[in-house]
Amino acid sequence: MAGRSGDGETGIVKPIMYHYVRPSAEGLPYFPYLRLSDFERQLEYFQSSYGFVSRDAFVGWVEGGPAPDGVLLTFDDGLRDHLEFVLPALQARRLFGLFYVTSGPATTGSILDVHKVHLVVGKLGGTAVLDWLETNVPHLLGGENDGSADSHYVAQTADEATKFVKSLFNWKIERAEKRVVLDALLDHAFGGRPPSWQDLYLNEQDMRELIDAGFGVGPHGHTHEVTSRLSLQQQREEVNLSCAFVDRVGGSRQWGYCYPFGSQSSFSQETEKAVAEAGCPFAFAVGAKDIVMPIARTSRYALPRHDCNAFPHGTVSYTQAVSSLPKASLQR
Repeated sequence: MAGRSGDGETGIVKPIMYHYVRPSAEGLPYFPYLRLSDFERQLEYFQSSYGFVSRDAFVGWVEGGPAPDGVLLTFDDGLRDHLEFVLPALQARRLFGLFYVTSGPATTGSILDVHKVHLVVGKLGGTAVLDWLETNVPHLLGGENDGSADSHYVAQTADEATKFVKSLFNWKIERAEKRVVLDALLDHAFGGRPPSWQDLYLNEQDMRELIDAGFGVGPHGHTHEVTSRLSLQQQREEVNLSCAFVDRVGGSRQWGYCYPFGSQSSFSQETEKAVAEAGCPFAFAVGAKDIVMPIARTSRYALPRHDCNAFPHGTVSYTQAVSSLPKASLQR
């Protein structure tokens, strides 16, 4: 059914979150992604089931109008996938989308730690990563870091070793040590020739191409760290650097802010305050909920978004089936 966007009625906004969308993941047997053909099938499903929120309807809602009706497409991290594969699929269907970009890669010329984790696990598998850690930095697997993955990844389809590795690097290890260990792991996984940041992310010209095509480009942090683990000053820097970068490339903080990771524990009231003080009118988090009211009546700095994996045709793909991975002992 078609959405009722702009007809004056209060509708149901169904924000959907995407990350990697690509035809395949060659050379990365354990790398999770949404296959491009599945993405296109999911768009057809959404069109027939809910319709889509248009750009004009979305802007009207942010400016105080009633909630539009339909799916709102959002894409995180400023990945090359979004220009090469997502943009043509959206343009072919005349659909609107919001792209939330992290400013770190284009301004520092480096891969974000969160994506280094994806790459090393995608190349080696979670069990092999754990083996490397046990051999090279065994102290990271003891004490508070011992045991299975925590609740942050309980809903993911990855094997337990991968969940544990992601939890360890994203939520437990301090930033300075994490960076050193991940760089060594990345070098090991790719035989001394790891990918460059340009292999993974949009550059500034790419972002302007999305903007010129009529899509929204908004801020998604600077380093993609778990913001709630940072000091108050660091949280403000994350938000302000990201917003300033987006403004400079021609995007806008008026498209709202998008919290890295997005779970309720990944940001705080201080983060929300920093986002509001930066001039962002709202912020997206993660949560399996629709939005059914004007934005002024919502918790506007913690708006929910559904994971695309929760809907038909959203199943994660792997080059090698997760079930074929060797079992790992997490009690180390």
